[in-house]
Amino acid sequence: MNYLPLILGISVLTLPLVSPSQHKENLSIDIIYPRFGFPAIVEKNSTITIIYQAPYCIDSVVISTSFDPIPDKIKLKILSNQRSGENWYCKVLVPEETPEELYNLTLCLGEISVTEPRAIYVENKIDGNFTFIHLTDFHVGDPRGMKESVWKTIGWKAAKRCIEEINLLNPDFVIITGDLVFGQIYPGEYGREYEKCYRILEKLQVPTFMCPGNHDGYIQFGQDGFTFWKKYFGPLNYTFSYGNASFIAVNSYDWPRYARLAFSILALSWGGYISENQLKWIEKELSRSCAKLKIIMLHHNPLWNTSHQSLLGIGYAGREELLRMIERYKVNAVFAGHVHFDDVTIRNNTIFITTTTAASAPRNAYWGYRLVSVRNWSIVSYNYKEPKYSIPLYHIECKELDQFTKLVRNDLEKSIKVRLTFLVPAGNYSINNGCVVMERKVNDKMEVYVDVYVPEKSEVLVKLEKVD
Repeated sequence: MNYLPLILGISVLTLPLVSPSQHKENLSIDIIYPRFGFPAIVEKNSTITIIYQAPYCIDSVVISTSFDPIPDKIKLKILSNQRSGENWYCKVLVPEETPEELYNLTLCLGEISVTEPRAIYVENKIDGNFTFIHLTDFHVGDPRGMKESVWKTIGWKAAKRCIEEINLLNPDFVIITGDLVFGQIYPGEYGREYEKCYRILEKLQVPTFMCPGNHDGYIQFGQDGFTFWKKYFGPLNYTFSYGNASFIAVNSYDWPRYARLAFSILALSWGGYISENQLKWIEKELSRSCAKLKIIMLHHNPLWNTSHQSLLGIGYAGREELLRMIERYKVNAVFAGHVHFDDVTIRNNTIFITTTTAASAPRNAYWGYRLVSVRNWSIVSYNYKEPKYSIPLYHIECKELDQFTKLVRNDLEKSIKVRLTFLVPAGNYSINNGCVVMERKVNDKMEVYVDVYVPEKSEVLVKLEKVD
C-alpha cells in the first residue's frame, strides 16, 4: 500500500487526549511510516508526517543518529496529531539546526516507546543533482556465492564488504531490488536470514529503499517470507519521492499464495507476477505523477518473459500491461535484478537497467553494484564501463592506519569521490588530500567528515594534523 498519498489528501478526525496510564496494559505502538526499508528523506526546517497505530496519540517524537560514536538526539516539535481509521497521522517539524545525518525514529506514549532504525534522513537541500546506488540480489544465506569465492561467502563477507564500499561512495540513497535473503534450504531459515540481513544493512549510512524478489517471499516449512519482510523492512510496494524524482517500488513476486509454495530447493514459481490489483495501483501512481524523473524499481525485468520459471506453466503475468504503462506515462528508467548479470536495454526512450548480484553466483559477470548519477532531474550516467557494466566489488578500500590517518585505495578504471569520517579529540585540524564538509563536537570528542578525490588505479593518504 502507498501511504504517502494518504498523508496528502485524507480527511482526519482529531480525538481527545486520554491518559495512557488509565489503560497501560493495552498500550502498544506500531510505526507504519517511515520504516527501515521505506524511509523518509526530509530537508531541514521542513515537516514530515509520521503514520503509526496506537490506542492514543503519542506525546513525543525523537530522532537519534544511527550507530554514531558521537550520537545526536533531537526532539521534534509536534504540529498536529490526528486520527483516521486505525492510523494516527503525526505532523512534526525538523529543526533548522539538525545535522545532515541518518536517524532512528522513536515514538513515545507515556512510559511506552518504540524505535524504528534508519527511518529518517535529514538533508541540507534536495535538488536535481544527486546520486544513488542500485544494489540487488544480496542473497544473505545463499551458498551459491561459493562458486565465486568460498572465503568471501562464509560469514557473508562479500555482503558486508558491499556495504563498506557503498558507505565510502556516500550516495544520497540506495535502492535494493529484491532477493535480500535465500530462504530455500532448511526449516526456520527465514527467521535467521532476515535477522542477519537486517543487521548487515543496519551498517549502511544512507537511506535504503527496498522491494522484494522471489527468494524473499517463498512459503515453505510453515513460514511465509513476506511476513518477515513486512516485519523487518515495511510494505511490499510503495511510492517515494526525492524532490521532483518519483520512484515506484513494485512487488514483482505478487503470486497467489499457492504459487509461492516451495519445498526446500524446489519452488513452484520463481518468475515474475504482478497482480491486477497492483497494476491498477501502479497506473494510479503514474497517472497522477508530475515528477520530472519517473523510475520504477522491481525484481523481475518486464522486458523478459519468465514462463520457464514456473512449474505451473504460468508466464510473467502483468508484464505486458506494465510495459504499456511505462511507455504511456513516459517512465524514464526501470531498475531490476534477478538474473545475476548486467544488462542495459533502451526501449521507447526508457532505460531498462539490470544489475549483477552483490554476493550470489554471477552469470558471466562478477559481484557488483551500480552507481547512478542524476543532473537536473535527468539520469546522466549508470555504467561503470560501457556498454552495460556495474562497479565490480572488492576494488575500493579504506584502511585506518591510526586515529588521524587513512589510506584509500581505488583499483577501478575510473576516479571516485569518497566520504571519510575521523573520530578525534576536539580541536582545530588541518587536512591534506581532502576537503572537510562537516564537523560535529560533543564534549572532548569530534567527528570530522572529509570528502576525498581518488584518481583511477591509485592510493591517497589522508591525514588530519592538529593546529595549535
